[in-house]
Amino acid sequence: MKDRFNLEDEINTLYSFSDQLGTLSEGILEHNLSQDDIVNVIEGLRVMINLQTTKLHDTMCQCFRLNGYTNE
Repeated sequence: MKDRFNLEDEINTLYSFSDQLGTLSEGILEHNLSQDDIVNVIEGLRVMINLQTTKLHDTMCQCFRLNGYTNE
């Protein structure tokens, strides 16, 4: 069962997405990324954020014993 420290760690991983968006902005401005490259990066980030959010939600449910974790 995960605890609040796991929850804090997973929340902190969201900051890496902010860094990745900064790298994307830099790439667009300084490296002449094509429109296809930009869309591919954005789609990849979108999928990663969705996966991380799902993981974070599950950890929150474990910490607060919600949904399927009520009996553990």
